[in-house]
Amino acid sequence: MSGQQRGRFALLVATAATFGLSACGETTVNAPLAAGSVATTGAVALTGAVGATLTEPVRVTVRSIDSQLLSGATVTFTVTNGGVADPSSAVTDANGVASTRWTLGRTAGANSLTATSGAVSATFTATGGAAKAAAVSGVVGDNQSALVGSAVAAAPSVRVLDAFNNPVEGVTVTFTVLSGGGRVTGGVVRTNATGNAAVGSWILGPALGAQSLAARVEESGVATNPIVFVATATAGAASLSAAASVTTQTAVVGTFVAAPPSVRVTDANGNPVTGAAVAFAVTSGGGTVTGNAQLTNAQGIATVGSWLLGPATGANSLTAVATGAGSVVFAATGTAGSATQMVISAGNNQRAQVSKAVAIAPAVVVRDALGNAVAGVVVTFTATVGGGVAIAGRQTTDATGIAAVGAWFLGDTPGTNTLVASSPGFTSVSFTAAADPGRPVSMTANSSIAQTAAAGSQIADLPSVIIRDAVGNPVSGVSVTFTVAAGGGALIGSPAITNASGIATIVSWSLGGVAGANAVIASAPGLPSVTFNASGTAGVAANVVGVTGFNQVGVQGTTVVTRPSVRVTDVNGNIVNGATVTFAIANGGGTGTGLTQTTDATGIATVGSWTLGGGASNQLTATVTGTNIINNPITFTAQAATQVQLISASVGPIAPGGVVTVSVRLTDAGGSSVALAGIALNLAITAGGTAGTFGGLVNTSVQAATDANGNATFSFVISGAAGTRSFTITGGGLGFATTATITFN
Repeated sequence: MSGQQRGRFALLVATAATFGLSACGETTVNAPLAAGSVATTGAVALTGAVGATLTEPVRVTVRSIDSQLLSGATVTFTVTNGGVADPSSAVTDANGVASTRWTLGRTAGANSLTATSGAVSATFTATGGAAKAAAVSGVVGDNQSALVGSAVAAAPSVRVLDAFNNPVEGVTVTFTVLSGGGRVTGGVVRTNATGNAAVGSWILGPALGAQSLAARVEESGVATNPIVFVATATAGAASLSAAASVTTQTAVVGTFVAAPPSVRVTDANGNPVTGAAVAFAVTSGGGTVTGNAQLTNAQGIATVGSWLLGPATGANSLTAVATGAGSVVFAATGTAGSATQMVISAGNNQRAQVSKAVAIAPAVVVRDALGNAVAGVVVTFTATVGGGVAIAGRQTTDATGIAAVGAWFLGDTPGTNTLVASSPGFTSVSFTAAADPGRPVSMTANSSIAQTAAAGSQIADLPSVIIRDAVGNPVSGVSVTFTVAAGGGALIGSPAITNASGIATIVSWSLGGVAGANAVIASAPGLPSVTFNASGTAGVAANVVGVTGFNQVGVQGTTVVTRPSVRVTDVNGNIVNGATVTFAIANGGGTGTGLTQTTDATGIATVGSWTLGGGASNQLTATVTGTNIINNPITFTAQAATQVQLISASVGPIAPGGVVTVSVRLTDAGGSSVALAGIALNLAITAGGTAGTFGGLVNTSVQAATDANGNATFSFVISGAAGTRSFTITGGGLGFATTATITFN
């Protein structure tokens, strides 16, 4: 082309006059390009309806690289999104302008047109908007089902489209209930960007069955108007209620109730629920049912096949349960059949005192064939054997079938009593009772109440008592307790039970081992006690023990300080008074007085006196007359001092004025020390001249007394001429002496 030869570069300028829905003005785009290159030099944004031709043509201006208008240049127009450019190519005029008419595609959204000349191009864009609403259709919410009074799960919605099926936004849609009495929320809405509009909610009315809702588009030209949605209203939550039969009946036990229980199942609005499963079950009374599983009919009613009451009188119950619909309880009272038997209920085989009423009033029970109590039957009670009396003997059975006599007093004679219960049409029933003696009122001794026996021995006449009632009859079977009250003895056979003669006796009574008073008390509840006394005496002498006078010391020829004595007892240690005790010198050569003695009230006998002899050992025995004496005889020993024995003396010679010490001790005939204190001893010069003195005293003696060990010490000064002196220590007239010599210089 000649225009394209004006330079090596060209500038493509696009101009467009807007139309329709939006106006952008004329746009020029300059873009220098290298020769032969392809690039978009600019864009013009346009708006229009889908399928519509823009009112103004699309124009482009072609310039050279130096901005000179090019005429005769060929421009090709290419569109996208289904639109059309007419013509699809054009040649620039003298002003460098080429134009085409642009029809947008039928799909809403972006469209583009590209003008190309050689190596340069320019692109136009246009947004295709939906055309005028042309059709409406349902989207969701048709043919649903929901409980009456509740909202359908999916809110009904419609879509509004133009003639090319593009969604139309902003169109007003009105939802209105056509039938069923329901209601809507959000009934007037506008379509959204997708052309959809949904009602807020559709709440079905209370009637079962089909209900309808209409959606209308208030805009001319819409092909289908309105759209109708249909929903089925189903029964609401089932509720079980009694129906067609009474809920409380009465029938004889073991028979069918007159009206088989039935129930009706409805929803919250009272609509019958068909086909609901109802289970009938016996819940008390032990009866049975047939046809326990039922389905409700068209009226919502289900009826059990039959209900047979249990065998026992009283309450029966049947429960009907429908799943999720609750339950209904039917009650029936089972009544007794005809009376067929009378048997003892209470009060047979009792015991009571003569002339007293038995503890349990005799009673019978009247029952039907199934063992159920029958009320209203008259029963007569009559005392026959034993002479007793029936009080209020005519009675009528109560609700439990029982009739009891007012009271049954037994006769005055101990033995068997009989009471007969009778009623027309029944076999008589007999009650027996044993009449016992009256209540015990007295208890007296049946054996001696005062006896004497050796301590520790058994009483010969065992304690026994007799118990009688108010008229003197002996009472058997009474427990009597025998208790040791004094003396410490022992009993066997307590408590004792009175025998047929009213007597209770213990098995044995051993007195206490200590001589003196013994007592046993017999006692029984509610009766005065009885005391039995026994005096326990000492037995024969059986044991002798020394009391005083053992292991004494003394001087030969003198009496012991403590006279030997013994105590005599029996085998239980009781003191024996008057027992003969013989004392005898057994060794040592001593003598005694009052050698035969009798035990006193304390059981003690004491020798008159015991004078010690000169033997090495002095012994005195005490013997009690008898054959079974323990520790017989008793031996007393005493040690007799018979001489003075020198222990030590100062060794001479001793200078004039020197102290002389002499020590001695008491001994018996065998030379053993005698631990005898307080014996006065004398020391005197017996040889060596009369010139000797003691402490300046001429021809005198020195005294000393034995200590606890029988020892004595003399200490003195010798004066006078030198020489040997002999000393004699004597027992102060006791008949024993010893000597000692001392050399004095």
